[in-house]
Amino acid sequence: MAHRTKTVRAAALVLVLVSAAIGVSACSSTPAVSAKTTSCNDFATLIAAAVSGNNGATDQATTLKNGQALAQSLTQEAAAATDPSAKTAMTAFAADYTSLVSAIGKADAGDRAAAADVTTISAKVTSDSAAVKSVCGN
Repeated sequence: MAHRTKTVRAAALVLVLVSAAIGVSACSSTPAVSAKTTSCNDFATLIAAAVSGNNGATDQATTLKNGQALAQSLTQEAAAATDPSAKTAMTAFAADYTSLVSAIGKADAGDRAAAADVTTISAKVTSDSAAVKSVCGN
């Protein structure tokens, strides 16, 4: 049963990313490249690459390791964003995604409180995703 729970949490991590990737894909269809467009596109590229990299992955440790690497990259990308509204939305997404990855790791190690937090944090990441989509024009 513990293996199934870990697999479900890994699947949740990937599903949250898929949800984020669907709406963050392209920030603008205008030919001029703005700071917001660049920030949104760079952020979306990271998420899309993570989704692609996790397609078919069933190994919990690999999925978690990929999630940790993505969390670090998203944090760096959010810090580099030059558009203030994009930066705020992306920073919140990156912080909550980082918390989600951490909670999943702790839950896998047997921390029951962290296991309960996974659902709550997943909802926050989904909400953050909607905020990024709104800022990016989707």
